[in-house]
Amino acid sequence: MGSPDAHVVQTKEMKLKAPLMVCCFPSAGVVGPIVAHEIIEQLKMEEIAHLRSRYMPSAAVFLEGRLRHPFRIYGNKKLDLIVVTAELPVSEDGLYVVSSALLDWAAGMGAKEIVILDGIPVEGLPSERKVLFAAEEEKIAELAKDKDMEILDRGIITGIAGSILSETLCRSMVGFALLTPAISVIPDPGGALQLLEALNRLYDLKIDLTNLKEGSEIIRRKMEEMAQQVDGMQQQQQQSAGRRGYERMYA
Repeated sequence: MGSPDAHVVQTKEMKLKAPLMVCCFPSAGVVGPIVAHEIIEQLKMEEIAHLRSRYMPSAAVFLEGRLRHPFRIYGNKKLDLIVVTAELPVSEDGLYVVSSALLDWAAGMGAKEIVILDGIPVEGLPSERKVLFAAEEEKIAELAKDKDMEILDRGIITGIAGSILSETLCRSMVGFALLTPAISVIPDPGGALQLLEALNRLYDLKIDLTNLKEGSEIIRRKMEEMAQQVDGMQQQQQQSAGRRGYERMYA
């Protein structure tokens, strides 16, 4: 099979009409892969293809002890839905060829809408959980009807997510992104929760959000505990420094 620049290998035939394609790649808080996992598990989606490319790291991915391709594509015929997810990043040099190969395959499957789910990295626990959107002109009016989302006035989306969105502009597809602030250094189910709530509203996927709500609360409590510990340590250091200063002045 050699080492292709980028090639989608279809492993299971599935006839779809005009599927929505949801793309979930590694980013802040790994919110994309968390969302992908919830959708795939709850909707019992089948792995139908994977993407091979020399622009991805040479590494093995294990899920529940099973060896998996690091860039996988799932489908659900009844819901006319495709989910794309990956655990490993695509190198900068390969963004164009990988995004082109993926969208060539998606076009062959009849996909007309491509949505990117991504996290905006922030330090600590986000003070405000809001879903922002960036879209092609014909999609903006529809997304703007959702009062729980706001348009992202300006910015740059990089990596494979940005490359895919840029490529949809050249094709008969509508591309858009849903973005939310997410903890930059640890998995953030709270960010994933925001994105899934938005998807449920837009496409009536009926994904159960219980697990993400519980996970979000656990992370919130842990972050608060860490903040309290750091605050306590800082107070102790300040008190200790004050005592040393007092001793120096009056010794």
